[in-house]
Amino acid sequence: MYRFIPLFSVLLFSLLLGTELKAQENTNATKDLENYTLEQCVEYAIQNRVEVKNAELDNRIAKARVGEVRAQGLPQVSASLSLIDNYKVPVSFLPAQILNPQAPEGDFVAVAFQTQFAGQSKIELQQLIFSGSYILGLKAASTYTQLSEKQITQSKIDIAESVSKAYYSLLINRERLGLLKQNYNRIDTVYQQTKALYENGFAEKIEADRLKVSANNIKMEIQNFERLIELSQMLLKFQMGLEQEDKLTVSGSLEKLEINESDALVSQINPEQRIEFSLLQTQKELNLLQIKEYKARYLPTLSFFANYGANMGSAEAKDLVPFASDRWVANGAFGISLNIPIFDSFQKHHLIQQEKFNLMKTENQMNDFSRVVNLQVSQSQVTLKNSIDQLKFQEENMNLAKEIFRVTKIKYEEGVGANLEVVEAETAYKEAQTNYYSALYDAMIAKIDMEKAQGTLYTVTSKQ
Repeated sequence: MYRFIPLFSVLLFSLLLGTELKAQENTNATKDLENYTLEQCVEYAIQNRVEVKNAELDNRIAKARVGEVRAQGLPQVSASLSLIDNYKVPVSFLPAQILNPQAPEGDFVAVAFQTQFAGQSKIELQQLIFSGSYILGLKAASTYTQLSEKQITQSKIDIAESVSKAYYSLLINRERLGLLKQNYNRIDTVYQQTKALYENGFAEKIEADRLKVSANNIKMEIQNFERLIELSQMLLKFQMGLEQEDKLTVSGSLEKLEINESDALVSQINPEQRIEFSLLQTQKELNLLQIKEYKARYLPTLSFFANYGANMGSAEAKDLVPFASDRWVANGAFGISLNIPIFDSFQKHHLIQQEKFNLMKTENQMNDFSRVVNLQVSQSQVTLKNSIDQLKFQEENMNLAKEIFRVTKIKYEEGVGANLEVVEAETAYKEAQTNYYSALYDAMIAKIDMEKAQGTLYTVTSKQ
């Protein structure tokens, strides 16, 4: 028996340790997200970013606050018990003639009116019957919950913006890497052909070296873009709330990205579509409720109370414990309490004035917000139009440069073109590609900014 107990302890400890390590391993396990679309990236970020989690916690706090305020108008029950040992019983001085008519006038005697041991117990009920401040406070707490819910939406919009920009950056960089690899294969093919001609005495060494330099430059750019893609993926992981150790692949291609002139058209600017305007509206409601709550403090407060208790006194400590003892004398009362505020040196008046000024500030922000939205939409509209025009121009240049490179390569292979022309055409084509994808990224960012300015970003992103 004595040998079994240590063995059992070891087995139990091993089992608990293994369970803990297993749980820790599961907690630290890396995630593997494959072929995520933009919508999936945004939704994952909304579920995992700490900003949304904290906003949701604020919403729970607001709901708990509503419960706290509501509880103030519900029955309040309390109980108290005190056991006292007057180890030095206080005394009062009375004229001696009260106790002894024969005593000389002017003499006093010390008399104890308390026992050494005393006890008090009481249970009390309070119920608020009417309080204007309580009713309005309950409405304000409920409105504050609406404010916290709208702040959740604002967090989601901000996250949708950051994730979308990071997603498109990764997508465009990935596409550029693919085109650079195609460029490298094309120029390397020409280099191998030229190298073979040089080795057979049909071309000069400088021609092969020139193509080799161009191929090396593209190869270096490929390495740089591979690192840039890693950085883009790291940024997207960060914006989604992932750890850098997690695996993430995204799906999508630039062919599905549609940007046209209709995206820059705005039929009507409506500031009320913006979540910021809705937040200001809720803040205005809170200001109005707060003013009403301060005014309600001028009204009387009516409440009901009831209590029941018992007192005792004894010269013996043992009489404190048996509460059923005859020394415990019961008492009880109930009634209505009316509290009428009369004068507070204008304290409530100044509170009302402060909140009125806060209300004016909120109204000023609402009025100015319309101007801000009009400016933001107009600016984003102009930026998007310019980006679309620039994108079309750069796309045309890229197609022309591609055709020039194709023709130049054919002429060189047929022996009617110079090697230098191939290198220059390839350089021009590569530069045109860079300009095109820079313009494409600028256009996508401008489109996102346009949708955010109009207040449609999160709804549009969710549908893609």
